[in-house]
This record gives sequence, C-alpha cells and structure tokens, in this order.
Amino acid sequence: MAKRKDLLLIGAALLAALILFLISRYMGRGNVSTVVARVKGEVVLTKPLLTDGRYEIPLPDGETNIIRVERGVVWMEEANCRDGLCIGQGKMRNRAKSIVCLPHNLVITLEGETPASEDDDIDVIIY
Repeated sequence: MAKRKDLLLIGAALLAALILFLISRYMGRGNVSTVVARVKGEVVLTKPLLTDGRYEIPLPDGETNIIRVERGVVWMEEANCRDGLCIGQGKMRNRAKSIVCLPHNLVITLEGETPASEDDDIDVIIY
C-alpha cells in the first residue's frame, strides 16, 4: 500500500511541476519591446529588444555591468560582483523572468507593448 501512495505523491508532484513550468513559460509572453535596466529602482537604460547590442550599465560604485541583446533575447554578459549569479540566470525572452544582480541593486526587465525607438535611450545617469 505504501508503494501506491508513494507513486501517487510522485505523480502529483510531477504534475504540479509541469503546470508551474508551463505557466512560467507562457506567462508574460505578450508583446515585449523594450529592455529596461534599473539601479536602486531608478531607470538607467532603455533599449529596443529587437536591436542587437552590447550595453554598459554604470553602477554607483564606479563599476560597470554589461548586458547583451541579441535576436530578441537579453542576458547579463559581464558583471564584477563576487557571486556572478546574475550571469548564471541565463537568457530572458519574456516578462515572466527578470535578471537581478543583488550586490549592485540592478534589475533587468522586459516591458512595453509598442516598439521602442532609439530616441528612448537614457544615456545620462546622475548619482
């Protein structure tokens, strides 16, 4: 009898994991158009998601993190934080995920319903 209960429990856990995976995969799949970087909650960079590029994010301590945007995907390419977890978070394609660098208070998100233009850049940052 214990084996049957174990199998039911394992099956329920697998089903729940599958449902959560599908929700996270398709949630936020709407029309995202802009990569937004915030340091301490303040927007420091906005770039069109469909424009490939390598962007430096200046940080309050004088250091710089680098994000890469390529073919509608964004990821943290370089970071000088001790743990490097933000690099290990991988690539982001939709709103369901964010890239976070806690040591630098940096959050990268995808936003927008309409295409962003190059005029939307924020290049001047005052700390």
